[in-house]
Amino acid sequence: MNRPTANSNPNPAPASGHKPETGMRNNRRKFAFGYFFGIRCGFSFRDLAEQYAPFLQEVYFPWPGLLSARELHGDPAPLREQIIDDMRFCRSKGMGLDLLVNATCYGDKAFTNEQRQDLFANLEIMEKAGILPDIITTTSPFIAVVAKQYKADFDCRASVNMRLNSTLAMEYVSREFDSFYVCRDVQRDLPTMKVFADWGKKNGKKICMLANSGCLRYCPWQTFHETLLAHTFTHIHEEMIHIGMQPTLCASLALEEKYEEILRASWIRPEDLHRYDPYVSVFKLSTREADFPDLILKAYTSGSFDGNLLHILDPGFHFFIRTKIFDNKSFPKEWSEGKIAGRCAADCTHCGKCTEVLNRILKRDPNLPDYTRYTVAPPKKLKMPGC
Repeated sequence: MNRPTANSNPNPAPASGHKPETGMRNNRRKFAFGYFFGIRCGFSFRDLAEQYAPFLQEVYFPWPGLLSARELHGDPAPLREQIIDDMRFCRSKGMGLDLLVNATCYGDKAFTNEQRQDLFANLEIMEKAGILPDIITTTSPFIAVVAKQYKADFDCRASVNMRLNSTLAMEYVSREFDSFYVCRDVQRDLPTMKVFADWGKKNGKKICMLANSGCLRYCPWQTFHETLLAHTFTHIHEEMIHIGMQPTLCASLALEEKYEEILRASWIRPEDLHRYDPYVSVFKLSTREADFPDLILKAYTSGSFDGNLLHILDPGFHFFIRTKIFDNKSFPKEWSEGKIAGRCAADCTHCGKCTEVLNRILKRDPNLPDYTRYTVAPPKKLKMPGC
């Protein structure tokens, strides 16, 4: 995969004592950073955690042996050793540790003594290693309840995959959960976010949001998609080819070049994130599977991004839109919550506003070669012998 260069402003290589750039938003710890293994575009997780530590309130991580929203592959022993080492580092930098137990499907193990004992056994390993989490993010009210049996002061957080889209929904699970990720479908509407924040203050609960999700709003495929991710995604490719069907709705729409649907999705531009500061305690950045986690961190901590918007979303869609970019700096001033990007997508009338915006931001990828510089001479007419 080609590294974005032209308009993406990649981060400088991290170094000991590196200070974040001036102009970054408020220099406050409000972000949650997702753990990943290996190297992404020249950066390890540790590189980025160290570089952006002043902005990172939390790091969320999976644990081999506990099913989360993304299945882990590989030998659990070395994976655990790496996680332990990196989580110790994060804790030394003042970050809270958020354990993910947030799959949408636990099969016949759900709500069983086996699942409870399995959770306790893995928490004991983490405790002995010095990385017992501060937060457990889960889709399971059962996990939230039994986690408190292990340690009463765990912050049990309702996963974004629970799709809590009203204060009534949060009220229903307020005994089990201490903090809540707001449903992505409604988070673009600031008046709704204020209602959630007011409810949270009244009830002693923390309100959180996922800032850079590329998921479609009100996606009817979301539960199906999340279930595929929590189990193995690799087995589906043969069937995709056999029946000619994408396993996700967002991929299908992107391949059909229905790019307006990406505009109607649930992400928030870095430039608009400051609007949420009064209402949101933690901004989660989706980086576990992202190709460019450095760009995501730089964009959202600075509140500005000059590059291809698709590179800082997850999923990024750049796999499906290979010759075009969404130029983030070309969005009109009218693009903001409550106007073009706000509540209207719930009952879209296809008024044409998103198409107007798309026409402004959809541009040729500047990293592609300029083939117009080359000319091909017309072929000479062949002369047959004897003519």
